[in-house]
Amino acid sequence: MPDDDPQYQPGNPPDVSQHWVLRWMGYLDRWAAENPWHPRVLPFIAYVAMLPVVNWTTKLLPISYPVMYTIQGILAAWLLWRYRKLMPELTLSFHWLAVPVGVLVAIVWIWLGIWSANNLPSAFGHPGTESFFDQMGITVGWIGFSLRLVGMAIIVPLFEELFIRSLLLRSFHQFKTTMIGFTQVLLDVPLIGEWLMHTRLGTRADKHGPIFGAQFDRASLGQISAFGFAASTLVFAVHHIPRDWLGCVACAAAYCWLLSVTRHKGLGPTCWAHGITNALLWAYTLYTGYWEFL
Repeated sequence: MPDDDPQYQPGNPPDVSQHWVLRWMGYLDRWAAENPWHPRVLPFIAYVAMLPVVNWTTKLLPISYPVMYTIQGILAAWLLWRYRKLMPELTLSFHWLAVPVGVLVAIVWIWLGIWSANNLPSAFGHPGTESFFDQMGITVGWIGFSLRLVGMAIIVPLFEELFIRSLLLRSFHQFKTTMIGFTQVLLDVPLIGEWLMHTRLGTRADKHGPIFGAQFDRASLGQISAFGFAASTLVFAVHHIPRDWLGCVACAAAYCWLLSVTRHKGLGPTCWAHGITNALLWAYTLYTGYWEFL
């Protein structure tokens, strides 16, 4: 985005003569520039918010999946592109370690997923052999399946690594400070916040400035702490099915290690490794028919 774009400058009052879309974009741009959390969480939220829409539409009309999935991916990609100057760590730099890490994570992810399904079937179930792509017909099904590869291998790694391995890993770097930040969030919750204000913890949190943005700025990219790893991995696991939770832990450990040794290249190598892992999972699904690995 051009530096002289008036819509991108925080603090500019909106021009009432502009189209409502431009005015809305002006508000969004200023919001994104206010806090390091905003541009890094926005693509993730937008993609996740579209999931039920895509699923609901696909159930009603299976052949709509390629269109809806394309909209979902373009929305996340557009947000990443629009606010790229606010997220300098998001690079496309490559490091050779991304290849072995990406391949190893794919192998471990598949092995742990199958092990979980076979040894704890009541909790995790078995890998499935049915695919909703079959309901679309051969041509549309292959288009949707191919688009899924683009999303899994390119778009998803970018916004997930930005959100998990940059934003959360750094914002949750220290346990005590993070707890104060969560308390600040709870202070804004009706009833709970009123009760907390009468406690020592609530009073202490109220005296602090915003915690998460400040902690993000203090912790450099690739600086790993035990609590930051645990908290970010928990969030990473939550938006995966239970069968893949062990894989999420192994995946997070490998990607965090890669980030720590390639931090000078930004998030690029970790995004490459994530993309390689997802591409191999796509290929494994195609070969075996275990569609749940998508």
